[in-house]
Amino acid sequence: MSLGPHVHPHLQTSFVAPPYSYPPTPPPEEVSLSQSAEFCHFAGPSGSAPRAIPEVNAQVRRATSVSTTGLATPPLTPDNGAEGGAGSLSALGAKQSAFLSTLFPRNGLRAAPYAKSVSISTPGTGFTFDGVVLSLPGKPKTFYVDGKCAATVNLRESIVALLDLADEQLGCNALVIALERSSAVLGDLLHSLMYVGGQVVTKPPFPTDPAFVLVGMEI
Repeated sequence: MSLGPHVHPHLQTSFVAPPYSYPPTPPPEEVSLSQSAEFCHFAGPSGSAPRAIPEVNAQVRRATSVSTTGLATPPLTPDNGAEGGAGSLSALGAKQSAFLSTLFPRNGLRAAPYAKSVSISTPGTGFTFDGVVLSLPGKPKTFYVDGKCAATVNLRESIVALLDLADEQLGCNALVIALERSSAVLGDLLHSLMYVGGQVVTKPPFPTDPAFVLVGMEI
């Protein structure tokens, strides 16, 4: 499938996705990210039992305006190495391949054939969200984003922009932000993400490095 340039009327973004051929062999059967049982409320460093949180209406979530804070909507820049041989992390750009293998240390090579690198930058700020789109057979198409710069941007407004991009330009069904568990502001980041409907992912498609907390949002 080949996608030409797309321009969002409000977000001023552009995205070019190169064609990609998926290999015939799917990964082992896993629980779908779209199932509500995969998400739970993060209870914080105390380790207490998670509590379910109510679903946030998508229209209410999207009602948050990016323009209210003057935050520049980030344009999408696909990595040129998104195409490549099956089973090789060389199919992705350097940053994205490192992110994929770090997030899924035991399944990075296995996930690579189904991954497409995406880089999202905020003009004038120097901040960039790097990530990968995973299109696993029989699973929701999910945009995984490295949240290392989440503390340096207006997170709530950025998430609204990311959700729109993931939905309208990447055709994804879910957005997942990977936060470092050791971050001193993890609690604040989780609070901001849950404010816009985020829930902690408890059953990702592959075993995740315990150094990360995955926060997902269905689109």
